[in-house]
Amino acid sequence: MTDEITRRDMLKLGGSALAPLAIGGGAMTASLVSAAAASATPVADNLASGVSEEPRTEKLMRFVRETRQASQMASLPSAIPGEADRFIPEPTGLLGLKAQNVIGYSEQTSAPTDLAAFQTSFVSLAEGPVFISFGPMMADGDFVVDEWESQMYCSDGTLYNNYYLILLRFDGDDLIDMHMHQDTMHVNVTYGQFGPSKAIPVREPRRPRTTTMYPAGEIESPFEIVEQFDLKPELIRDVTPGASGPAIEVEAGRAGNKALIQGLRKALAAGSQSEVNSFFGKGYRHFIAGDAPFGWNHLPLQEIYAPLVEHLASPLTLRYGPVLADDTRAFEQMMSFARLDDGTVFHNWHALVHEIRDGKIVQTREYLDTAHVWGTLGRWADWGKQLPTAPTRPRRSNLQGIAMTVQYKNNQAPDLERWEPFPPLD
Repeated sequence: MTDEITRRDMLKLGGSALAPLAIGGGAMTASLVSAAAASATPVADNLASGVSEEPRTEKLMRFVRETRQASQMASLPSAIPGEADRFIPEPTGLLGLKAQNVIGYSEQTSAPTDLAAFQTSFVSLAEGPVFISFGPMMADGDFVVDEWESQMYCSDGTLYNNYYLILLRFDGDDLIDMHMHQDTMHVNVTYGQFGPSKAIPVREPRRPRTTTMYPAGEIESPFEIVEQFDLKPELIRDVTPGASGPAIEVEAGRAGNKALIQGLRKALAAGSQSEVNSFFGKGYRHFIAGDAPFGWNHLPLQEIYAPLVEHLASPLTLRYGPVLADDTRAFEQMMSFARLDDGTVFHNWHALVHEIRDGKIVQTREYLDTAHVWGTLGRWADWGKQLPTAPTRPRRSNLQGIAMTVQYKNNQAPDLERWEPFPPLD
């Protein structure tokens, strides 16, 4: 970030009114979506300011990084005499990024007015700024994939500490779509101290708050569907890494990593557990963003999803978006859908980041609407008899490394003394 960026420049990069990053559990109201989607962030100047031969993927990641840095610089009002008139609205958790279309993958739990009320009540407990740590970004074509976590300490001893993945889609110089995946149950149990916290089973296919949808059979999808198949219920289980590699041969790098994930999809569609296992390497770890039964040490998948298998009244259909990749990782979005025997539906959205080494997947980090799993399956499961509670200490990070840590003012807790301007000089 160069020193030439002024506060007036930062105004052009201003953030949306989403604080503190609770776009799940229904906490993102329609009015907030409208505020976020009011205008796309103009990125032409930022993208053009780099080296002319810089690859587009590097330009996009640089734009996101520099936008956050500019937003971070505006976190405090100016303490310099005469600059009060130049102070811009404080940045928010999206740190200057605006998209034409914001997609929050969440379970609606209450009326927007109620949600806004308990959101305001919860953030009023804040004892300081919200801290955001970002992992290393991944870019492919017009897309940027970013994982992060937030921490906000509260006066009642609890901590808002959520896991996120966002997918940004650019069209030329415009930021078009922002897909947000997070631990929605964490939103419910923290913000839910002041309102409803229980997800409600639904009877029809769900539709995220978004203006862009793609037809996908009887339902619609907020992302392009390039492949779909019905999964055999017995394959809903943890993998046991195979001793031998997959039957397909892939070379290292972006193209090879895409081919590996496409091969895994074919193995899942064929229904062969041994073939599926061959795609995973020794010591494989599967992180599911959330508290128990999720997390780094989650319950066996067959136990989490046992109620789904028991109550299936239709095939479990998986629908996939395009595979994105870089030299060591691959990313995919997935939508799962099934009708259940009590008339409800299981309809979830998943985002998966796969770490790939030596031609095998060695770690997967999965983000999904955890509140929907609790609301749909938890009512039948032993693990669903006790709801998670707001944490009192940080949860284990979802990140594999910290590329950047920033902080921003909690704009719904204006009485935090450290954020006030210095008194004027006499």
